[in-house]
Amino acid sequence: MQQFDIGEIRSLIPKADSRTFDSRIYRETGFFVVRDVVPQHMVREWQSEWRAFYRRSLNGKRKVNPFNPVHVHEAPPEVLEKIHATPKILDILEQLYPDLAIFMQRFVIKDSNSRTPVFTHGDFAYDYGWPEKTTCFIPLSPSNRKNGGISFYPGTHHFGYMGDAGEVNTKLLKPNWPLICPELNPGDIALCHTCTWHCSPAYESGPDRILVQATYQPSSDPSSTALLRGQWRLRYRLSDVPRDQFFTRCRSSRLRELQEQIDEKRLEADVVAG
Repeated sequence: MQQFDIGEIRSLIPKADSRTFDSRIYRETGFFVVRDVVPQHMVREWQSEWRAFYRRSLNGKRKVNPFNPVHVHEAPPEVLEKIHATPKILDILEQLYPDLAIFMQRFVIKDSNSRTPVFTHGDFAYDYGWPEKTTCFIPLSPSNRKNGGISFYPGTHHFGYMGDAGEVNTKLLKPNWPLICPELNPGDIALCHTCTWHCSPAYESGPDRILVQATYQPSSDPSSTALLRGQWRLRYRLSDVPRDQFFTRCRSSRLRELQEQIDEKRLEADVVAG
């Protein structure tokens, strides 16, 4: 099997962790950790709101998708819902996209319902619009190797869209290709290009890993949902159309049809056997 070497990108990895964002380094590495971005008084407010939200709406009653158990489906309170619009964070993303828009924000957590690893993947296969997007992971708790912290394969965004969704084959990379799991603390942020391969190990110990995942993009992208800085540059707005109306028929609809047929056959078999 053909295996790819990370090459000169390796030397840039230490520079992708700093108190000062460097867009040139980010463009090469596909990830960047920026330290001490969010003021601690804001972090404390978010943590307090999160604890109340978790007790009220999630503890023992969270809707868990077995195919993506880290995703929180329940709507958070307004303070948490608007974390992506924090000015200090926007100051950094604006360096990438002067006309800045948001694609989406959600919580991805490792709690008692989601301790297992998340396989290696790129996000763009699950998004829509254009692949020039940057995800910002904003921790409300420590994020590290012990508690299932977000981890990146630097430079893999240069492969672009791989043609399907699912677990990418890391054997395409030479064995010495690094996997970076940064030690993040509340106040830090980690940027990740939408095509950068990333994953998370199983939770072993420590606090629940609580991350906000906010995906930003140029305001010219038709999948944009809100303008954050600058001016609108788009011609069409796909976010006005329900996503299930994008196709009359597609791979995912066919898979649903096949699953329904399988479930129906199993039910018939159970009736006969019963």
